[in-house]
Amino acid sequence: MKDLTRRPETLFLFGYMLLPLLALVSVAAGVWSVIIGNRILGIILIVVVTQLFVWGSIWMIGKRKRLLEELDGAIDASMSDEEAINAFNAREALEIEAREREAAERAADPKEDGTQAR
Repeated sequence: MKDLTRRPETLFLFGYMLLPLLALVSVAAGVWSVIIGNRILGIILIVVVTQLFVWGSIWMIGKRKRLLEELDGAIDASMSDEEAINAFNAREALEIEAREREAAERAADPKEDGTQAR
């Protein structure tokens, strides 16, 4: 479980998607239970179970935020400003080269509709 809580993707999945969905389902089941006459079960579902899912979601969102800040701090601490700028510029240059190469390949290929350029 410790490995799962050290990954921002997993915390995002649980905190923003799964637990809120389960809270919505449990509140709907609680309301339905109250409507059909099971008031005690409905109140337990609404007050206890739904609140557990909501607070679990809030906890995971906070943990994800702290983890991302920690990871960003580790990256910032390992690079100087100049190194970070150079790394960013290198990534941008590679992306531009890839786009230009792709555009050149498309221009060099004959049309795809079956007609040949004359």
